[in-house]
Amino acid sequence: MAENGKSMVISTKWLGAAILTFVIGFSILGFLAYRVYDESPPIPTEVVSQDGKILFSGADIMTGQHIFQKYGLMQYGTIFGHGAYLGPDFTAQYLHRAALLMVDFHRQAGRS
Repeated sequence: MAENGKSMVISTKWLGAAILTFVIGFSILGFLAYRVYDESPPIPTEVVSQDGKILFSGADIMTGQHIFQKYGLMQYGTIFGHGAYLGPDFTAQYLHRAALLMVDFHRQAGRS
């Protein structure tokens, strides 16, 4: 019984199990957050084309990442189908450029 004469609504075993679950759960979350931070991919200082021309720098990458995170664009995109309203649709841009490059490649090879 408790000090004021009333018994606890739940047993101390349930309370201990709940606390243990929270401690273990948050420990796992903390460990995984550390691993994500520790194993994040490197950001290059600059991206260079084959002829040596600098295409963009690491600062450009970080600026783009900050804009992407500022507007929460990670939640949107082609999965929901309305990402183009909220940010640029780089997937469609890439597919268009890849198609144009393939057409040029086949034209140069004489297959067009």
